[in-house]
Amino acid sequence: MSAPILFERAFPTGDFRVHDGDPVLALPYLKQVHGAVVLDARTVTHGQEADGLWAPATDPRALAIRTADCLPILLIGPGGSALLHAGWRGLAADIIGAPEVRALAPHTAFIGPCIHACCFAVTAEFAGHFPGRPLESRPDGTLRFDLVAEAQRQVSAHYGIAAVDSGDCTCCLPQYSSYRRDKTTRRIWNCFFPRAK
Repeated sequence: MSAPILFERAFPTGDFRVHDGDPVLALPYLKQVHGAVVLDARTVTHGQEADGLWAPATDPRALAIRTADCLPILLIGPGGSALLHAGWRGLAADIIGAPEVRALAPHTAFIGPCIHACCFAVTAEFAGHFPGRPLESRPDGTLRFDLVAEAQRQVSAHYGIAAVDSGDCTCCLPQYSSYRRDKTTRRIWNCFFPRAK
């Protein structure tokens, strides 16, 4: 039985869905390592180390990445589609600008449910990973960093398009698995299912 769907968004070429666990569809899954490697979904094997999958428009494939606060980023272009797992390390390593993603010439970008600035507390030293990007100071003296805004900035810089945010914070909303909130090992599955032409 497939895991319940927590979030859905339709696109002209396919559907983005977030499942509360494994959707039991025999999708290739990655050993995600918070890097910037993006693999071809046509040749990937289960458990390969990478943080993104792509498939060409000529041979579309279902894509899946697992998260528990990191950003699931869907990019769609005439060359095909890519689904990325981007935590702060992946953003700092420029996974959004990976050559495999650039080759797709993205015209659409979407950020699925993930941790938002309201819950992403950091230290002052964290700013060194993103020079020139602001930290938000809260009245209680804590600092926050907006990963979604940083991903949107990078998408705009690379592709000249706006990345739409789901608006759902995985740490705030209890239906989502959140490492920051619960230190859980459970993951939500972010999937893109292309439509048959």
